[in-house]
Amino acid sequence: MDFIVVLAKIKPKEGCFDSIIEVSEELIDETLQEEGNIDYQLLKSLDDTTLTFVEKWKTIEDLQKHMASPHFINFGEESGEFVEEMTIQVIGADEISL
Repeated sequence: MDFIVVLAKIKPKEGCFDSIIEVSEELIDETLQEEGNIDYQLLKSLDDTTLTFVEKWKTIEDLQKHMASPHFINFGEESGEFVEEMTIQVIGADEISL
């Protein structure tokens, strides 16, 4: 099965770690209900310095629809003041059967 994996790594500004988690709640809840979404998680690093959204989508079109959704746009607006740096990696993937 072909799918798209997204790793969106966020380095919060000092003192803003919990604020990003808080504004992520609606984004995660709404995204998990989107057509084409396979999985959507927010993970924190062991040293509590970064947060990473790990996303799995059926198609690139599904990802593009997500990026145009009100909850995605709202998250960007609400979290912007808390983010020091963000890197996004999009990977086309094919599952390996072992």
